[in-house]
This record gives sequence, C-alpha cells and structure tokens, in this order.
Amino acid sequence: MASLNRIHMPSIRDWADGVSIIVPTFRRPDGLKAALESLTFQSSLTRPIEIIVSDNDPEGSAKDNVAKFARGCDFPVIYVHAPEAGVANARNAAIKAVRGRYVAFLDDDQYASEDWLSELMFVMEDHGAGLAFCPTFAQSDKDVSFKPQFLDFFTRKLPAPHRGPVDEFFGCGNSLLDLRQCQLPDPPFSPDTNETGGEDDLLFSGLKNQGIEIVWTDTTHASENVDDNRMTSEYIRLRSFAYGQGPSRICASSGRFDLLGLIKWTVIGTAQFCVFSPAALVTKALGHKSYIPFMRKACEGAGKVLWYNRFRPKIYGATALKAQLKREKQAFNAE
Repeated sequence: MASLNRIHMPSIRDWADGVSIIVPTFRRPDGLKAALESLTFQSSLTRPIEIIVSDNDPEGSAKDNVAKFARGCDFPVIYVHAPEAGVANARNAAIKAVRGRYVAFLDDDQYASEDWLSELMFVMEDHGAGLAFCPTFAQSDKDVSFKPQFLDFFTRKLPAPHRGPVDEFFGCGNSLLDLRQCQLPDPPFSPDTNETGGEDDLLFSGLKNQGIEIVWTDTTHASENVDDNRMTSEYIRLRSFAYGQGPSRICASSGRFDLLGLIKWTVIGTAQFCVFSPAALVTKALGHKSYIPFMRKACEGAGKVLWYNRFRPKIYGATALKAQLKREKQAFNAE
C-alpha cells in the first residue's frame, strides 16, 4: 500500500486551478535530482504548483533525497512511497495525492526546460485542450555504434514545427492533462501493465475516445538522459515490439473490444514485418545505419500481430527490480 508524506508545505492556497507535477522514480538518484532541480524554475500562469515524487523502490531509497530537495524548494513537495513494483502503481499512488486541477508528468530520467510548464499551459488554454505534449530530446554519454539512431528512438518530435491540435497522443512522461476535462478511470493506469508498460497508451486512448482535444507545442521541450543499459539494439528491439503491440492491445482491451480495428492493425503489422524485416537483415549485414529504423519497423509490425498476453515483454515492475538489483550486485562485486 502506498504511503504519503507531505514533506514541505510552505503555504495553503486555493487549489481549484492548481498544478500538480508528478515525478515517478525508481532507483535513479542522479536522474531524480536533475528532474527536480529543473522543476524549481517552472511557473504556471500564477497558479499554485506542487511537486509529487512517487518512489517505486520497495526500500524507499528516494525519501531522504526528496526531503533534502524540499528544504530548498519554494513549492510544496509531497513524497509518496509506492512499494509494489510497477510504473502504473507509482503513477496511481501519485494521482491519489494530487490537489491540482492540472497534472503534469515528468519522468526521473527527464529534465524540463525553464518554460516547460508555462508553455504547455499556454497551448492547452489557447485551444481548450485536455491533453498537451511537447518534444523530448534524448541524450547519452555512452559511445556505441548507431548512437544517433538509438537516440532518435528515444526522441519524441513531430516531422515539422507545429503548435496546436494533433490527432495522436504520446507517452506520459513530459505531458500535461486537465482533470476538469478528463474523466479518469479507477485506477487511472491499469495495474495489468505494471511489468509490460503501455499504461499511458491505455489511459490516453480512453481520454481521446471521450472527445477531448489534444495539443502539441514545439515552443518548449524536455530532455531525457538515456540509461546506458538501454542504449542497445536488443533493448530497442524489445521496446519496439512492445510499442507495436499497443494499438492491437487497445482494440482488444476489456470493455472496448474492437474487432475491425484489431483486424486492421493485424493486416498493417503483417505488411510492416514482411517489408521491413528483409531490409533489416540486409542492412544489418552491411553495417548500415538504416538497420536500426528498419529493425524498429519490423519489430513494431510483429508486435501488432503477436499482441497476446503471453507475448508481452516484461521490462518493468518486478522484472525491472530484479534486473536493477542484479546490475547493482555486479557493480559492487566489480569494485
């Protein structure tokens, strides 16, 4: 069960139009520090701001660092301990602590530009939208082959400059939603996705079906520091497969079964796999940079076809915790 600790509450204000910024974290002290520091520069068009850190480490390793940050922060800081592994659990626990009308999400491997929140608020208000997104630019210090192509996988942007309504939604990290317009399910993020991810796709697809306006702005951005263990073709292959499963899983989700949509995505996925898998094999053999985008498309296609539960990759939750503990043990032994 999640526990809540209001570490720093410097003032009591009217939260009817306040902004709650949620930062889920899992054993990333340096990343969390950078994310939180970037939030100290934010403004929200005179609305009160609070920061909610949801710690998904069973040991609660982020608590002391959050308390230290809170002592020098002008915003209320709330620490939530969500010990049961899974990003959906972490986000759901944070949502329960929200006081604001607006909820912004920033991941613990991201940090926001100084005008991040205000620009998201501006574009949301300009268009009466319920969901707002902006670019995410990935970076890494790791020196690997195909590095630009790897970073492109983690980067989120549109093909051309744009500020206004869009037809698609994006990932939860680096986003803003208006609770007054969005009717969230209970719980908002499906616990079924704790180990597989895709909890944001399920939520945002439901919100889109409610008819809310979705907007994008490239007048601001967030940056993402990609973990070294993710800068591999194996990880990108797995994530691409999981990403490809998304549309089919949404069509097959409980209570919203869409047979025609499922058939459509299965046909599209089959075509993608048949076209891009041979191209990926050839370019891999040649060592050409186009191998990565071809591989991504082929894996996405396979995911659209093999969307069943037994094929869902487990890369978060308890599986991620075990992998992290293994890496920490290896690092300790190496010392």
